[in-house]
Amino acid sequence: MKCFHIAFWVIAAICLSGTVALAQKPTQAPPGMFKDLDDAILGDALIIRDKQLFIDDYLIEESRGVHKTLHQPVKHAKNPVLIRDQPWEEAGPGFGTVIYDKEERLFKLWYEVAGQAGGPEKVSVNRLCYATSQDGIVWKKPIVDVERHTNFVTPPKTRHFQIIGLFKDDHERDPQRRYKMHYVCSPDGSPEGGIDLPKYLRSLRTSVGWSPDGVHWTAASETPQIPFSDSPSCPFWDVRIGRYVAYLRYGPPNTRKISRIESEDFLNWSPKVTVISPGKLDEPLATQFYQTSMMPYEGAYVGLITAYHSESLAPIPQDKPWTDRKNIQLVYSRNGTTWLRVGRHGAITPAELKNPDRDWKQTVLDATFIPYGEMNKDWDWGTVSTVYTPAPLIVGDKIWMYYTGIDAKNWWTHVGDPPVRDPKVKEPNKGVGLATLRLDGFVSVNAGADEGRLTTKPLVFLGDTLVVNANATGGSLRIEALDPEGNVIEGFDAADCTPITTDSVRHVLNWKDNPDCHLLQGRPIKLRFHLKNAKLYAFEPRIRHNHYLQSYD
Repeated sequence: MKCFHIAFWVIAAICLSGTVALAQKPTQAPPGMFKDLDDAILGDALIIRDKQLFIDDYLIEESRGVHKTLHQPVKHAKNPVLIRDQPWEEAGPGFGTVIYDKEERLFKLWYEVAGQAGGPEKVSVNRLCYATSQDGIVWKKPIVDVERHTNFVTPPKTRHFQIIGLFKDDHERDPQRRYKMHYVCSPDGSPEGGIDLPKYLRSLRTSVGWSPDGVHWTAASETPQIPFSDSPSCPFWDVRIGRYVAYLRYGPPNTRKISRIESEDFLNWSPKVTVISPGKLDEPLATQFYQTSMMPYEGAYVGLITAYHSESLAPIPQDKPWTDRKNIQLVYSRNGTTWLRVGRHGAITPAELKNPDRDWKQTVLDATFIPYGEMNKDWDWGTVSTVYTPAPLIVGDKIWMYYTGIDAKNWWTHVGDPPVRDPKVKEPNKGVGLATLRLDGFVSVNAGADEGRLTTKPLVFLGDTLVVNANATGGSLRIEALDPEGNVIEGFDAADCTPITTDSVRHVLNWKDNPDCHLLQGRPIKLRFHLKNAKLYAFEPRIRHNHYLQSYD
C-alpha cells in the first residue's frame, strides 16, 4: 500500500511538471503589447483618462471646415414638476438642492418656502421643505415634521435660517455628518419684530450644518464660518483634490459675483477667491450673477449660473424684453478654479473677452443655456434660476437639470406687470422645472455637406478601445491616428476606419473591423476626426479586453 502511495505521487508530480512546462512554453507577444514610456517619449503629449469633451479648445490642435454649437436642454413636457400645493407653503418653491440617493434609489429635493418676520421692513424667514421621487418627475412631500404635520425639515438652531446648499457626503465616515449643508443666517442681526434691513443684510453669514438623514439638522458651530452670502452656496467633496469645495456669492459687500472657497474639514474655509465676474460679455444687458450650480463632470467641471439682466423696478420695455429677467448660462473649467464662459460656439477665451469689436449683445443673447419662457404665456416666463445638483444626474443617456421658474419679473413686487396667475393670489406662480440634455451634449463639433476635420494635440492614453459620442445620421465620421509628427500610423488611417453613420453616445471605433486599438495606447498620438453631416460631442479611452499573457519570447 505504501508503494502505491509513492507511485501515485511520483506520477502526479510528473503530470504536474508536464503541465507547467507546457504552460511556460514561450510564445511571441502580440506586436505593440509592451511599450516603454518615459518623460522623453511622452514629451508634450497630454495624458488622458476621462472622457474628453469639446466645450473648450484644450485638446484641439487644428480644425478646418467645422464649427461648434452650444446645445440647450429640452424642458420637460410635464413642467413644472413640483409646485406650491400645501397650505403651509406660503411662498415658493425657492432656492433648492436635488440629489439622487443611490443607496435608497430615490431622488431627493430640498426647497425653501418663505414666511415673513415682523417689523416695517418685511424680511423673509424661510423654512426648508423635503420632497422625494421614484422617477424624478412625480414628487411626494413626506410628513417629516410630525408635530406640525408638514414636510418641513428640522433646521439648525440659528437666527434667520435661509438659502441652503447641501449634499450627501459619501466621503464622510461619521454617520451623523453624512449630509452637509451651507446655509445663510443672521445670528447678530436685528431682533425679531423690528428688522433694520441694512443691518440685517450686513449681518448675513454662511454657516455649516450636519445631518444623519437630511431631515434632522444640527448647527456645526454657533459662529458662522464664512462671511456673507445672499445666494445659495454649492458645496461638494472634490475627489480630484481631496478637499471640500464651495462656490458662493462674493462679499461683503453685496456684489453679484461668484467666489470659490475650499476646506479640509468642512469647518475651516479658505478666504474667498472671485472666479467669475461680469465683463464685456455682460455689459450690453448689464448682466449680473445670482445662484450657481457647479459640479465635477468627466475629469473637469461644468457650472450653471443664473444670469440676471438689466435690474429694474420699472415695467419691462418692449424693445428690451430681457429687462429684470433671469436665464441660465453655462460655464466650464478644467481645474475648478479658473472658469470659461460658454457662448454659442463653445467656451470664450480670456483673449476673446477683450475684443472690442465683437458684437457682445448678440454674444450674450446666444449664450443662453436654459431660457426663460414666452412672456405672459409660459409658467416660467419671468425668470429661471438654478437648482443646485452636487453631482451630475445621469438618467439613461440624458443629463437631468432642475431649475426654478416664476411667471413674473424679478422685482415683481414693485411693478404692475400682470403675471399669468390668479389675480387673487398675491404671490406669482412658482415651480421647479426639469430640463434634459444628451449625455455629454453641452457643445458639439459640427460639419455640413462639405467634409470638415479636427485634429487633437498629441495625447497618450492607456487602454485598448476608443469610444465616441457622435451623431452621424445621414452623414459619416471617420477617425485616423497620427504620430506626433503628423504621419498616419499604419493600419489606423481614415480608409481603415469603419465609418460611423448613426447616432449613439457610445460608438466603438473599429479599424479594419477590429475594435482593439492597443497598438495606439501608451504612445504619443494624435487623433484626426473627419466629419461630414455629423456632430461630435466627446470621445474617451476604455479598457474592454483581457490582454493577459502567460509567457512570451
